[in-house]
Amino acid sequence: MIRRRNYYSLNSGTRFLICSIVFLILSQSACGTSNDEKKEDDRASYAEDVEDDLASGEGQQPDSPVAEQRLPDLRLKPVMPTDGSQLQENKETSPGVEQPVKSGHEQYQSVNPGKLTGEDKGKKEKKFKYEDVEGTGGLQFEKAMEYMTQSPPDEAAAYALMVEAADNGHWKAKRQVAWGHLFGKHLPLDLPVARSIFTELADKGDTEGQMGLGFQYAAGLSHNSSQAKALVFFTFGALGGNQWAQMALAYRYWAGIGVPSNCESALTYYRMVATTVSEQVSVTGGRAVQRVRLLEEVDNPNSGALLDDDLIQYYQFLAEKGDVQAQLGLGQLHYQGGRGVQQDHQRALNYFVQAAEADNANAMAFLGKMYYEGGGVVEANNETAYKYFSRAAAQNNAVGYSGLGLMYLHGRHVKQDYKQALKYFTHASEQGWVDGRLQLGNMYFSGQGVRQDYKKAIEYYNLASQAGHVLAFYSLAQMHSSGTGMIRSCHTSVELFKNVAERGSWGELLTAAHQAYWAGHHTRALIIYMLLAELGYEVAQSNAAYILSRHGPFPNLFPEEETHSRALMYWGRAAGQGYSFARVKLGDHHYYGWGTNVDYEAAAAHYRLASEQQRNAQAMFNLGYMHEQGQGLNQDMYLAKRFYDQARESDIDAAVPVALALAKLALLFGLKFITEFDWLEKVELFDPELLLGPSWDIYVMGLLMFLIVTLLMMRQALPRPARQQQQQQQQQQQQPQQQQQQ
Repeated sequence: MIRRRNYYSLNSGTRFLICSIVFLILSQSACGTSNDEKKEDDRASYAEDVEDDLASGEGQQPDSPVAEQRLPDLRLKPVMPTDGSQLQENKETSPGVEQPVKSGHEQYQSVNPGKLTGEDKGKKEKKFKYEDVEGTGGLQFEKAMEYMTQSPPDEAAAYALMVEAADNGHWKAKRQVAWGHLFGKHLPLDLPVARSIFTELADKGDTEGQMGLGFQYAAGLSHNSSQAKALVFFTFGALGGNQWAQMALAYRYWAGIGVPSNCESALTYYRMVATTVSEQVSVTGGRAVQRVRLLEEVDNPNSGALLDDDLIQYYQFLAEKGDVQAQLGLGQLHYQGGRGVQQDHQRALNYFVQAAEADNANAMAFLGKMYYEGGGVVEANNETAYKYFSRAAAQNNAVGYSGLGLMYLHGRHVKQDYKQALKYFTHASEQGWVDGRLQLGNMYFSGQGVRQDYKKAIEYYNLASQAGHVLAFYSLAQMHSSGTGMIRSCHTSVELFKNVAERGSWGELLTAAHQAYWAGHHTRALIIYMLLAELGYEVAQSNAAYILSRHGPFPNLFPEEETHSRALMYWGRAAGQGYSFARVKLGDHHYYGWGTNVDYEAAAAHYRLASEQQRNAQAMFNLGYMHEQGQGLNQDMYLAKRFYDQARESDIDAAVPVALALAKLALLFGLKFITEFDWLEKVELFDPELLLGPSWDIYVMGLLMFLIVTLLMMRQALPRPARQQQQQQQQQQQQPQQQQQQ
C-alpha cells in the first residue's frame, strides 16, 4: 500500500498501545465512561484495525529515509487524465471498432504506478462490523438518496427520510443527520445532538464521526476548544481514509497549528487527497471552485463572481429565442458548473445540441467531449464523438483539435497514432486551449511520439496550470515532490497538492456558504466557513473572520467575549496564506485592541508586512497616519507624506483619501511652523542701525522725499487727459437731455 503513517519510529506493539490508550481516554472524556459491552467490543475491533496498520510497516515517519522510499515514482510514466479514454498499448486496434471503455480509475492506474490499485483501496478502506448492520432504515435511506440525486434535488424531503432512517439505526443516515444538525440545513441547528451522533459513530471507529468530533473540538462548538483532542480525532480519521480529516491534518502540519510545522508530513496527507481528487477529474478539468471573499464582494458588489438568477433567466430567454452564443454559454456553464450554477449535464446537452444545429463549432466540440467521456446523460460513443470532433476541427476549432488528438492518442475509433495526436494537440495548444497543452505535457513527460523532455513537459504543464487545469497542478506537484526534471521542492509541491485537494467535491460547500450568507443565514454560513477553514481554505478563513467581525456575536455558538478573538485567529490564518487584506485586519485588531491588547508596534509590523510584501494601499495609508501621529512609530511628517504618496500610486481609489490626508498634513505642518518659529529673534535681525549704520534716519528721509516728488510729478502729468475724458462723458450725457427738451 502507498499510505504512509505519521508515527514515530517505535515498534508496532508500543505504537498500538499508545494509540489505544489515547483513543480510549478521549472517548471517555467526550461521552462519559460506559460499561456497555458492545461499545467495548467496537473499540477493540477498531484498535485491532489500527494494530494491523501499524504492524504492516506503515508507521514510518514521513521525513525519514525509509519512508521516502515509499513515495510513488512518476519518473517513468506520464500523468494522464481520467477522461474516459482507453489507454491501451495494443497498436493493432482496428479503426471503427468500438473498444470497451475502462473506468476512470483503471485508465489512470494504467499510466501511474504510484496510484492505489483496487486491491490497495480495499485494504485502505476499513470495514467495521456495524457497517454490515443497516437497521431497518434501508428503504428510507435509499429513497432519500433518490431525492438528493434527482435534478433538481429535493433536500427537504430527503432529510426528513434521513431522520427516519437514522432513528431506525441506519449508520449512513446518521452521518447525514449529524451534519444536518451541525449546519442547521433542513434540520434544526442543534450542536449537542450533532456531537452525540458523531460520538456514537466515533465510538465504532467511523472516520466521519471522528472528523465531526475533531472539527467541533477544533472550533469550540458545543464544548470548550481543545486543539489536542482535535488533533487526535483528525489523526484517527486520516488514518481511516477520511479525506476531510487528511486535509485538516495536512493543513495543521503545513501551518504548524497544534503541532510543529512539518512540510513532509503535510506533503504526505495532501498527496493522499490530491490523488483521490485527480482520479475523479475528467478531461474537462473538474469542477470550478468559487473563491468569493465577502469583504471584497461587499466593497465591490459588481465584481460578477457569481451570476444572479435574473441574469441567468435573461440568458435563458435569449437561448430560447435562438441566440447561439447564449446557448453555448449556458451549455458550458451547466457542463462544468460554477459561478453559482450547479452542474447539470442534461441541460448542457440540450443547449449544446441547439447551438450545434446552428453549426457552432464550439458546441459540436463539447458534444464530442460528452460522447467521448460518456456518463449518466449519454453513453460513450467513439463514432459519434469522432464525428463531432471532426466537424469542429474542420472549422479550425481548438477544442475539436484536442478531441481528435485524444482519439488518436488512445486509438479510439481510429488507429493509434502518436504523430497525429501530437499534431492535433499542437494545433489546439497554439490557439491557447488548455487541454491541448496538458496533453502535450503528458506526451513530452512520457516520450509518446516525441523524445522525452521534462523541460518541455514542465513548460506545457505550467501553461495548462495558468488556465487552472487540475491535472496540470497535480502533474507539477508530482514532479516537484520527486525532483523529476527539476530540483525537489517540498514547499512548492505542498502548495500544488493543496490546490488540487481543494478542488474536490467538498469545494461546493463554498457556494453553499455564500448562498446561505446572502440569504441571511449567517450562523449556517459561519459554521460551513469554519469547517472549510479547518481544511485549509484561505477564502473560508477570511470569510469566517469577516462574518464574526461584521455580524457577531453568535451566543448560540460560543460566548460573546470570544467573538473578536476568534476573528483575530481566522484573520491570522488567512494572512499566513498570503491574503494582504487579512494582514491589514490583523493590524487593525492590534491597533484598536479587538480581541487582544492595544499594541501600536504590532499593528505597525503587520501594516509594514502588507505594504512591503503585497503593496497594499490601505497598509501604506495606515503607516502614513501612524507616522503622522507618532503611534508605534517615530513621528515624522516627511515619512508620513511618503507613505501617503505610495498609497496613491498603488491604488487609484486611494486618490481622494490621500488628497484629504495630505491637505490635513500641510495644514498641520503650517501650524507647527507658525508655533515653533521664533519671531522676536527674527525681528532683532532687522535693526536699522545694524543694517544702515548710525545715520540710518538720513537715508530713510531721503527715500521718503524721493517718493513724494515722484508722486507729485505723476499727479501733474495725468490730470489733463483725465479731465478731458470727464468733460467728454458729461457732454455725451447732456446731449440726450437737450434733445428731449426740444
